[in-house]
This record gives sequence, C-alpha cells and structure tokens, in this order.
Amino acid sequence: MAREALNWRELDPKIRHYARCGFSIRRQASKLSISEISIKKRRAFLGITKKKHAAQENSSHVAS
Repeated sequence: MAREALNWRELDPKIRHYARCGFSIRRQASKLSISEISIKKRRAFLGITKKKHAAQENSSHVAS
C-alpha cells in the first residue's frame, strides 16, 4: 500500500527548530510522527549537523 508523500515545506521549519533546541533525532521523529531515517536524511539535506563540544572546537590546531 502506498503512503502519502511528506510535506517537507511544513516540516523543515520544525526540524530546524528541534535541531536548535537540541532534540535527538529519535525525539524529533516521535514529535513529528515520521521515521528516524527520514529525519536523518532531511537534516543532511538541509545541512544540519551535530554541534561539536566547545572543547573539541578549541582544540583544533591552525597552521600559521
């Protein structure tokens, strides 16, 4: 049985908001009632990645 296509125009702002709030992919999927893999693929498409911890960002070496 075919399922209805997702309306990403409505979901994208919610996905961005939940990502800024720090919600896990599992929690986002639960709140939006769609699969985790759909959330993960759409976040990759939108360029949303997990943030590095401040210690990891500061430890990178820059060549002078």
